[in-house]
Amino acid sequence: MRAKALPIYGPLLAALMLLAATGAARALDFPTRTIRVVVPFAAAGVTDIVARIVFDKVAQALGQQVIIDNRPGAGGTIAVDAVAHSPPDGYTLVMADPSGSLPANLTLYPKLPFHPLRDLAPVASLGTTGAVLLVANDLPARTIHEFVALAKAKPGELTFESTGNGTPGHLNGELFMRLAGIKAVHIPYRVVSQGVTDLVTSRVSFWIAPIPTLLSQIQAGQVRPLAVAGDARSADLPGIPTVKESGVGDFDASTTYGLFAPAGTPPEIVERLHVEVKRALEIDSVQQKLRAAGVEPRIGTPDDVKRLLETKIPQWAEVIKSAGIKIDDH
Repeated sequence: MRAKALPIYGPLLAALMLLAATGAARALDFPTRTIRVVVPFAAAGVTDIVARIVFDKVAQALGQQVIIDNRPGAGGTIAVDAVAHSPPDGYTLVMADPSGSLPANLTLYPKLPFHPLRDLAPVASLGTTGAVLLVANDLPARTIHEFVALAKAKPGELTFESTGNGTPGHLNGELFMRLAGIKAVHIPYRVVSQGVTDLVTSRVSFWIAPIPTLLSQIQAGQVRPLAVAGDARSADLPGIPTVKESGVGDFDASTTYGLFAPAGTPPEIVERLHVEVKRALEIDSVQQKLRAAGVEPRIGTPDDVKRLLETKIPQWAEVIKSAGIKIDDH
């Protein structure tokens, strides 16, 4: 009976082998035309800079042009949606933050037309930008413990800022308040420079911001850094401990630069893209340029990115719902 069953499995085995060979051939041929990397922010922002630095080398290695397509708006959802519904062939990719806006937007935008775990295929993470808890110089707090004590003594009197309602800065502020057991009032800013000015002039109390945003003001002594909101100290702020080191809690407000393709992209093509991004990140000149932009180069696998999303989606959902954060749904 077993001998008679072989003819049934023979064609199936042949079909599977043909599919595998077809996928390998597709990866071998890839790419044969221009690749487009969509960035959810305007040109000259850090995500845009990361994409241009890395994909300049990736394009050289692949022998094809890579175009950076800036599509800001709606917290990054416009750009991600465009790629999530693009052909899954490896020629349209998107940069997004799997630790911040990408998982948070699922709760912030209830009518979101995509789900990052269902509609995107992680390719790699390229690096991170650390964040720092900054206070105005007029605030009588020299350490994070003094700051927390002050905030607890004056519930609802301190203010913290972000670049808008529902942005990572807003969410990180809410998360820190829960962690530290304090209450403060959120002040959203549309213009980053105005937010910087108001912290320098002590019109607001504190800001959990990406380190590059106020590094020059920190170095000039115009604002006071109390703790790095990341998993390690920053080379730019070597004397400043992390929030975790300080004993307040495990708090990481870093930005992660993730690369995604549409779901269904052949795994051979995802692997090819991952390998070329990894090679680009190993180049000294690329590392130097990224660090100059405030980014620590760090390659992450597709599984790393997926696990980060799986962790952050419920975390941000809880923070957003408990804080009652709502934004206009587009």
